[in-house]
Amino acid sequence: MVTAMSDPRYGDAPQMDHSTSLAVCNGIGERLRDIMKPGAGHLPPRLQELMDQLQHIEDAPSIVPQLD
Repeated sequence: MVTAMSDPRYGDAPQMDHSTSLAVCNGIGERLRDIMKPGAGHLPPRLQELMDQLQHIEDAPSIVPQLD
């Protein structure tokens, strides 16, 4: 079900209700799990690019000072 929200940031665009949003998120999660399974082959190029960016971020030094 799609409902209109009164928030002016969204204008007149229809918005998904919570149950529809949850169903979409679950569907995306299922597809990602299938794609990410070991032995499933190569990732789509855009997903591989995002995974590479995430790895780069995780390898970067922390900007948070140590509390030692």
